[in-house]
Amino acid sequence: MQKLIELKPEESILVSSQLESFLKPDYVYLPFSENQTLLASKNEEIKIGDEVASGVLSPISGVLKGLKKMNSLSSNAYYLEIANDFEERSRNTIGLRKEIDKDGVLRVLSLENKKNLVLNAIDDEMYVSTENFYLFFCYDVFLELLDELQKMFSLDLIYVCVRASSSENVSKLMSDLGMYPNIVLKIVPDLYLLGKESFLMDYLDLKREDSLVVSASHFYDIYNYLKRGRTKTNQFITISGDAVKNPMVVQVKVGSLLLDVVSELIELKEAEVKYFANGLMSGEEIFLDHFVVTNELKSLLIMRKREEKKEDKCIRCGLCSDICPVHLNPLLFKNSKYREKMKQQCIKCGLCTYICPVYINFNSYMKGDFNE
Repeated sequence: MQKLIELKPEESILVSSQLESFLKPDYVYLPFSENQTLLASKNEEIKIGDEVASGVLSPISGVLKGLKKMNSLSSNAYYLEIANDFEERSRNTIGLRKEIDKDGVLRVLSLENKKNLVLNAIDDEMYVSTENFYLFFCYDVFLELLDELQKMFSLDLIYVCVRASSSENVSKLMSDLGMYPNIVLKIVPDLYLLGKESFLMDYLDLKREDSLVVSASHFYDIYNYLKRGRTKTNQFITISGDAVKNPMVVQVKVGSLLLDVVSELIELKEAEVKYFANGLMSGEEIFLDHFVVTNELKSLLIMRKREEKKEDKCIRCGLCSDICPVHLNPLLFKNSKYREKMKQQCIKCGLCTYICPVYINFNSYMKGDFNE
């Protein structure tokens, strides 16, 4: 297995063990492109679960107001704006299922011809606890569903993977797993990138063709679909960072404005801050104005605005290429041919920038943004 490192945060920033919520936004915004077909009319009443455009389901009930230009991690484009009526009228009427059928499972989970299933509750990024919280709050129903899947597909092995530092989850699982002999708790070291599927599979010494890795967040959506007949309407995100007085994990309605979530729930230590979506290492800096919570958003880190360290000339130390987990040479990203050839291999983990002693931002190299 590739040698991985443990990241050392500048200070301890621990989220509360209490899950907060932001589930009643005034409006939600759902991505819409010119390739999609609009299936609802302006001012039409919408229920939860209604398909308002091809492949786009409403997470709230309300009224379709039209299109609005918004931002998200996935796109800077037009979004369908739905005004909330707060009545929670729903298209989903199935209720809790006692049993699930095999065909239904295969529609949402690629378990055919698999021997092993891995539930991944590992958060790679510093200060982020999203996957860990999904397991913490849903572990009992997760275990029941995993047990059903093991019997239904005759799986050889089911792993539940958590970090060694996730003491509350470790304690819960160790006390309850005796009732599920086919489910094994795997406590993994606090090494960066073990949350990525390929690295976790290598660590567990599992063959890719025989095994399926499912994140705790995705398994939460699968559980709601299989057992409750519900489409995805909300998700957990971590809001943390050294500029936050009250770091937390919050359950947010999909399509909410991120600024509304922060304004209602978060206390800041100071006014001058920077916002990073999905982590400091592999995430990106964002601006909250018109930014929508979409499925891709796992965390928001709010960090003190510091004087940026000035990038210096490369000293040819080789640390960036030595630390690269996929064996690339980040310095060569200045070469357009090398950059295009290796762009798909780069996993955008940020380790090269993290380790550089002269503060070279290799992320900008990958984007072709640098001075010759």
